[in-house]
Amino acid sequence: MSASSAIPPRLMPLVRLGLFMALYAVAARMGSLLSFAPEHVSAMWPPSGVALAVLTLSPMREWPGLMLAAIAVEPVVTAQAHWPIGPAHVAIACGNMLEAGVGALLLRRGVRLHPAMNRVRDALGLCATAMASPALSASVGVVTLWVAGRLAGANVATVWRVFWVGDAMGVLVVAPLLFTWNARSGAATSQQRPWELALLLVTLGAATHAVFRAAPSTTTSFHPLSYLAFPFLLWAALRFEARGAATATAVLSAVSLWHTALGSGPFAGPQPNLNLSFLQSFLAAASVSGLMLAGALGERRRAQDEVSHLNTELRQSLDTLAATQAALVRRERMAALGELSATVAHEVRNPLGAIANALAAFRRMHTPPPGSTADTLLAVMDEEVHRLDHIVNDMLDFTRPMEPRLRAQSLEPLVEGALTSALRTGPPGLQVVRELDAALPPAAVDAQLLHVALTNLFHNALQAMVAGGTLTVRLTSDLRAETPHARLSISDTGHGISPELQARIFEPFFTTRATGTGLGLAIVRRIVDSHHGAVAVHSQPGQGTTFTLWLPYLGPALDAVA
Repeated sequence: MSASSAIPPRLMPLVRLGLFMALYAVAARMGSLLSFAPEHVSAMWPPSGVALAVLTLSPMREWPGLMLAAIAVEPVVTAQAHWPIGPAHVAIACGNMLEAGVGALLLRRGVRLHPAMNRVRDALGLCATAMASPALSASVGVVTLWVAGRLAGANVATVWRVFWVGDAMGVLVVAPLLFTWNARSGAATSQQRPWELALLLVTLGAATHAVFRAAPSTTTSFHPLSYLAFPFLLWAALRFEARGAATATAVLSAVSLWHTALGSGPFAGPQPNLNLSFLQSFLAAASVSGLMLAGALGERRRAQDEVSHLNTELRQSLDTLAATQAALVRRERMAALGELSATVAHEVRNPLGAIANALAAFRRMHTPPPGSTADTLLAVMDEEVHRLDHIVNDMLDFTRPMEPRLRAQSLEPLVEGALTSALRTGPPGLQVVRELDAALPPAAVDAQLLHVALTNLFHNALQAMVAGGTLTVRLTSDLRAETPHARLSISDTGHGISPELQARIFEPFFTTRATGTGLGLAIVRRIVDSHHGAVAVHSQPGQGTTFTLWLPYLGPALDAVA
C-alpha cells in the first residue's frame, strides 16, 4: 500500500498544505541566499516556481489556504537575511502570491497546460506566463521597497528588472521540474533508463562545476565554455523529453548560481548588474531551449504513437473485414452446396431406393446359387447402392448446419463405442492397443456428432492398414492454451501421409483414394470446431499417421448453450 493511499482522503488537503509550506520555506531560503549586492534582490527566486506549480496542480478551493500559508512563511524565512519582519515583508509576500495566482489561472484556463509538458504549446505557455505574471510581483515589491524608504528612486528601474527576471527564472527552472515529475506521463521513459539519466546529470554537474569554478571574468566578454552545458541539455531532451530537460536545467542553474554567489565563474565580474543580466539570460536560454525541444519531441512521439495506433486499428479492421468476407463466402458456398446436396439426395435416393427394393425382391423371387455369376452381379449391385447412399449421406452431413447440443459426457465410453463400431469392418491381422483414462472429467460434447467424427477417424486408420497393423488409441488429459483439455490420439502403422498432402487433407472433396468423396476429414474438423476443440495430424511416410483431438472439459462453452 502506498503512503498516499494510507492517508484518509479528508486529511489529504492538510498533508498537501504541510508539504507546500516545507517546500516553499526551503525554496525561499535558497532564494534569499542568491541575493546579490547592491540591490539585495534574488537573481532567481525559486518560490515563484513552487507556488505557480502547486496552485496550478491543486483544486482552486485550496488556494486560499495555500496562499495564506506562503504569506506567513516567506517573511519568517527571508527576514533573517535583511531586516526584522515588517509590513514590507508581508506586502512583498502578497505580491508573490498574486503573481502565482494569476500565473496559475493563465496556465489552467488559457494554456490548458499538460503537466508532462509534452507539447510546444506547454513550453510557450509557460514562457509567456514567466514573462507576464512576475511583472506583478516585481511592481508590488519595488513600490513597497520605495515607499518603505529602502530603495532610492534612481535604482527603481534596475531593481524592478532584477526582481522581474529573478521571479521569471524561478518559474522557468523550478515549475517545469515540479510539473514533469508530478505527471504520470513520461514516467516510463525515465524509469527505463535511470542509470543513463543519473550519468547525464552527474556529467552535466561536473562540466558546469569545471567551467564556473574559474576566476571571475574581468570584461563583459565571457568564455565560450559557458555554453558547454547545451549538449547535455539536448541529450536530456532527446532521451527523456521534458522531464529530463527540466531536471538538467535545474542542475545547471543550481551549480552556476552557487558559484556566482561565491564570486567565481564567468558571470561574477566587476560589473554586477550587467553580469547578473548575462547570467539570467544564459539560464533563461538554456531552460527555454530544452523545454521547446522536449515539447517538439513529445508532439512527434505522440503523433507516431497515434499513427501506430491507427495502423493497428486499421490492420485489425482489415483482418476482421477479411474474416467476415471469408465467412460470408463460406456461408454462401455452403448454402449453394446445401441446395445442390438436397437436390442430389432427392433425385438420387429415390432411384437408389427403387433399385435396392428391386434387388431385394429379385433375391426373394429368384435366389441364385452361391458363387454363381448372378450372385456375384447382385453383390456388386448391392455394394454400389450402399456406396452411393454413403456418398449422399456424407454430402448431407457436410452441408448440414453444425449446432451441437453440448452436454456433460464421459469420453471413455464414447470413444469405446465408436471404436467397436469401426472394428466390425476392420482388416484381418489387426492389433488394437487401448489406453483410455476412465477417470477423466466429463466434457461438453454432442454424443451423436462426436460419434460420427470418431468413426470417420477410425475408418481412415483402418483403411490405411489393409494388410493389418497396430491401431493405438490414447485418451489422456492435456493443457492447451493453458486450459485443461481431453486429448485423444488415434495412431496407425499404415503407409503415412506426405507433408504436401497433410496441408490439404481437411479440405472438402480432397482425397487420395480412388473411391470416396473426400468429405470425411472435413466433417471431422467441422464437428471438432463446433465443440470448441482442435484437431491436428502428424504423419511420416512409411511410418504411420496420428490424428490428435483436443476437447475442452465442462466450462463456459457448455454454460453458453445450456
